[in-house]
Amino acid sequence: MSAGIYVHLPYCASRCGYCAFVVSTDPTSKKDYLEALSGEIALVAPEARGELFDTVYLGGGTPSLLDPGDIHRLLDRVRSSFSVAGGAEVTIEANPEDVTTGKRDAWRAAGVTRVSVGVQSFSDRELSAVGRRHDAARAAEALGILAGTELSISGDLILGLPEQTADSFRTSLESLVRRGVEHVSVYLLEWDKSKAIEEDRRRAPERYLDDDAQAALWLETGETLAALGFEHYEISNWARPGRRSRHNVKYWLREPTLGLGVSAHEFFGGRRRANASGIATYLERLAAGQRAIALDRAVAAEEEASERIVLGLRLSSGVDRGEVETWMAAHGDPYLPGDWKAWGEAGWIAESNGRVALTERGFLVSNEILCRFA
Repeated sequence: MSAGIYVHLPYCASRCGYCAFVVSTDPTSKKDYLEALSGEIALVAPEARGELFDTVYLGGGTPSLLDPGDIHRLLDRVRSSFSVAGGAEVTIEANPEDVTTGKRDAWRAAGVTRVSVGVQSFSDRELSAVGRRHDAARAAEALGILAGTELSISGDLILGLPEQTADSFRTSLESLVRRGVEHVSVYLLEWDKSKAIEEDRRRAPERYLDDDAQAALWLETGETLAALGFEHYEISNWARPGRRSRHNVKYWLREPTLGLGVSAHEFFGGRRRANASGIATYLERLAAGQRAIALDRAVAAEEEASERIVLGLRLSSGVDRGEVETWMAAHGDPYLPGDWKAWGEAGWIAESNGRVALTERGFLVSNEILCRFA
C-alpha cells in the first residue's frame, strides 16, 4: 500500500462567498510560509523513511497563485525528502484566472501530472454572486490551455449557487465536459458554512434552487455523465476510466497520507493528526523547530471499524457486508438493523457479491445513513 502527501497552500487573491477553508488574502507571509513548509518536511521525513508515496496533492487556498518557481522548488524538496514513486500522481489545484501557457508548461516541468480547476460555474451571474474572480470565458480559455497536453484535467462545479437555475446548471455541466476534462466533481453548496450565504438565502430564497430541484439535478447529472462514459466512483466525483483522483481515494480507503501546512490533516502510522489552523501559530511553531500539531491521537479498533464503513460507503464500490453486520451486532442501536433493511427496500442500498453500496438515490441521503455508523 503506497501513501500520499497533501500540502496546504493557503494564499488566495480574494475569498469567495462560500469558502470555509483556511485561507489568507494577505501575501506578505508567503516567503516565510514556504520556508516553514520546508522545515516541516525536514521534521516529517525521518518518520516516513521506508514509505513509498505515489500521490502528491497541492491544495489550498489557490496553489496556482504561487510563482511557478516556488512550486518547482517545493516539489523538488518533496522528492528529495520522501521516496516518491515514478509515475506518481501530482495534482495542483488551480483557479481559471491563473492558468496560462507559461504556468502550464512550468507545472509540467516541475512534475505536475494533474490539474484540478475550480470552474464552479459557466454563468457570469452565478460567478459574480459568490465573488469569483473569473468569468465563463476565462474558465473556457483555461480549460483550452490545459487540453491536448499530457496533463489530466479535473473540473469542479457547485450545485446550488445563488442565481442558479436548472438550465444554467445543465449548461455549465455541458460546457465543462465538452472541453476535455476527464474528471468532474460536483459539490452541493454548503450554505450553512458561510454566514453571508446563509443570510442571503434566508433573505432572498427565490435566488436559490430548492432542495427537491437540486436533488433532481444531481440525479440528472449522474445520468448525463454516465452516458458520456464517466464512472460515478464517489458521492461527489465522476471520472473517465483510469482517471480517478488516486490521492483522494486514499482518504476513503484509509490509506496513509501525510498532511503538511497550516490546518492540514493526516492519517499516518495509525494516528490522526491535524496542524494548527492559524498561519501565525504555524509559522511560530516551525520557527521553533517543531511541527504545529494541534491534534494527535491514535485510532482505536472500534473507531477504525466505524471509519471503514463511513468512508467506504462514500465509494461506489461500497464495503464488505460482513463488516456492516459485525458493526451493527456490536453496537447498541436497536433501530439500526430495521432501518438498514428499510433503506434497502427504499432502493438506497444495493448488495452485490457480498458487498453493500449506496445507490444513486442513496448517495442523496448519505448523511442520514452514514451518521448512524459514526
